Amino acid sequence: MDFRFIHVYADVFADAKIVASEITKIFPDCITDVRRPFKHDDRIELAKITDVKQPFERQPKQTNGMVALYDGFVLQRILAEVLPAAERDHVQILLTSLSICTFSEDDWRYHARAVVCGTPSIISVTGIVEGPAKPREFYLAQLGGMTDVGSLKKRFAGRFIDYGDDRMTAVATLYALQALFFFVADGEPFCDDKACRLYNAHWQEELIDLIENGSFCAHHERMANKFNNNRSAKH
Repeated sequence: MDFRFIHVYADVFADAKIVASEITKIFPDCITDVRRPFKHDDRIELAKITDVKQPFERQPKQTNGMVALYDGFVLQRILAEVLPAAERDHVQILLTSLSICTFSEDDWRYHARAVVCGTPSIISVTGIVEGPAKPREFYLAQLGGMTDVGSLKKRFAGRFIDYGDDRMTAVATLYALQALFFFVADGEPFCDDKACRLYNAHWQEELIDLIENGSFCAHHERMANKFNNNRSAKH
């Protein structure tokens, strides 16, 4: 992977210029640019899933009227073929409104994902909203009979990221950094330290705490510095 070049493709949900600026702060020797939304063709429909309880190879062919969902890894392979041949070894980060999910054999179903790392890395607004869990009290209220989602969202406003949230760009930046450390850390982009920006948040409130208070842990700070020093030494 040629880490000298980082391309950020912007959908409408986040400010890609801010994301790129934050990347440059961490990796100043890399050339980071912002591009128009990633152009893909109808082949992405080959990644669509219609039954969240079946793995991709067992997906029924008929549609059932559900919101379009895409297998993240299959979509990634399709999009990789669309990349310009001369740039396929560059780092590519796609910010998209497509609903991305991956299949888990632990409970035999698909789950929404905020990020799928690789080439290209895909960051999904739907995954950011629907992936990490909302506060426990949100679900307890639902179990208690409060089924009006709009009222629930007002009751717990500020405690989770929602569509149109002004914090979406900051969250997208966190996931962009995870996508980058996927390459820096040899396929291990996440951290166990809940205060590290690379922590794989399972709850929305953890995610919010990261964008408000998170920083790199000592281990990943050293890793970034070593990477940058090695790059500077080559120039």
